[in-house]
Amino acid sequence: MMDAPCPALLVLNAGSSTLKFSLYFVAAPTVHCLGSGMIEVRQGRATLVYQAPGSEAEHQEQWRADSCMDAVSLGNLMRWLGSNSQWQIVGAAHRVVHGGARREVAARVDSALIDEIQRLIPMAPLHQPLCLAPILHMAREHPELPQVACFDTAFHHTLDPLETLYGLPRALSEAGLRRYGFHGLSYEYIAGVLADYDPRAAAGRTLVAHLGNGASLCAMRNRISCGTTMGFSTLDGLLMGTRPGNLDPGIVLYLLRERGMSAAAVEHLLYHESGLLGVSGGVASDMRTLLASHAEGAAQAVELFVRRAVKEIGALAALLGGLDALVFTGGIGEHAPTVRDGILDGCAWLGVTRNQHPPTGACLTTPDSPVSAWVIATDENAVIARHSLALLPAPASSEAL
Repeated sequence: MMDAPCPALLVLNAGSSTLKFSLYFVAAPTVHCLGSGMIEVRQGRATLVYQAPGSEAEHQEQWRADSCMDAVSLGNLMRWLGSNSQWQIVGAAHRVVHGGARREVAARVDSALIDEIQRLIPMAPLHQPLCLAPILHMAREHPELPQVACFDTAFHHTLDPLETLYGLPRALSEAGLRRYGFHGLSYEYIAGVLADYDPRAAAGRTLVAHLGNGASLCAMRNRISCGTTMGFSTLDGLLMGTRPGNLDPGIVLYLLRERGMSAAAVEHLLYHESGLLGVSGGVASDMRTLLASHAEGAAQAVELFVRRAVKEIGALAALLGGLDALVFTGGIGEHAPTVRDGILDGCAWLGVTRNQHPPTGACLTTPDSPVSAWVIATDENAVIARHSLALLPAPASSEAL
């Protein structure tokens, strides 16, 4: 007799060029990942890669597609999942970048929530439509499947009210032009595991650097967000892959008035042509490519990325009144030791003593360093799964995909 298929939650994490997905066992007492994969589109071809935990074997499929979030790619993903006898998909959960004024991390998806997410597109025009695409696809093609949205902004609703304000007229602040903060699901994961690495840091003053194509810092006191570098939008703060980070607003006015650029052209410039890509002179937005390049612009882009991170760490350390630990996570934070070393050396004045020959493991500083530094891999999908499983009904095979 064949074993019954495993009831599984599908977690979808949409990005600009990739769609990451994971499957979680619905009936497990704790969050248990059954496997993870990704759809990536390059030059008109989509590649699906899936791997189970602890297995070296990969499943791969390919098809022609313009986007990993179009109907073709999403349809092929759901068909492949539905054809696999190992599991039954009984729910879908999604990372949504902007949750506006919502304080709760997760909410069941219905037509009202979809409308709410759509209204927030002007505040996150690069990310929000990508997050919304799989939600709309599921609602249209699999209406029987319950869905949950998890918001990247919710973790930062602990910010002091003063920390949310810009120097704008109060009427604009009250209308929603305020600091929200992002990467909250990643920060929540780090906050949840930090005590396993450094109990003193978990109870004290920690800065977490989520460094990737999108990058930000979060200042935590007792694992609660009290400051962050991203604000009203995902353009703010650190230098990023294609986004400039902190920018004099006079530059935007100059581009509109003196260069005659349209609002749409400025938006495209800031979201797609700036950051590491722009500073490097078009060499790349990917840190790996820049580190391997001999171009002067590439080296300068890396140096600027490090310098901006050091400056922002100093500002948030001042907000905390000192620092007990610094944590690196995200693609660059986890996999670019050259960048980490540059940031740690720039933070020596804070009491960070970098271990020149660190042993294999998470700690990057010497045992006597007043401020510890760590590299900890983040897992946004696990956080999404934990919140979503608490909201979903008990699985029923008749309702499964």
